[in-house]
Amino acid sequence: MILKNKEMSTLHIEISASSVAWYGAIVATISVIASIILGMITLLRDRASIKIKISHGFLVYSPNLSKDLYIFIEASNKGRRPVTLTSVGFKLKNGHNIVFIKSRELPKELTEGKSYQEWVSKKEIKRDCQRLKTSIKYAWFKDATGRVYKGRYKLKDA
Repeated sequence: MILKNKEMSTLHIEISASSVAWYGAIVATISVIASIILGMITLLRDRASIKIKISHGFLVYSPNLSKDLYIFIEASNKGRRPVTLTSVGFKLKNGHNIVFIKSRELPKELTEGKSYQEWVSKKEIKRDCQRLKTSIKYAWFKDATGRVYKGRYKLKDA
């Protein structure tokens, strides 16, 4: 059997230096943007996030309900960082604060997913607001760093 040499065609690819530079710049820019986005997501996810909820109801003592209606202020840590709550109270529309000086367990550390609740007689708060000729603007908890977490007060008569 006789083999004949066939001409092989060759393929030449030329890449200019500017094309390589543009490709490198695009890849680097995409990497920087992705790093910034991931860093921001991690930062937001890993910080403390306290949610304040205000409600009212009665306290239950054994088989009996309390005679007074109470305002409940609850702080829940929805973030990953622990937060130490140091004080709780109401901000009034006249600019003053009502601070609970006889809190149950403050200071209290809230870890991820934990909550803490304080309560006060609605009758007492209503009486104080009437005496001061004002009403409640919002409820708040303050942490050990001085940061204030606010919750809208939507209840009537105080």
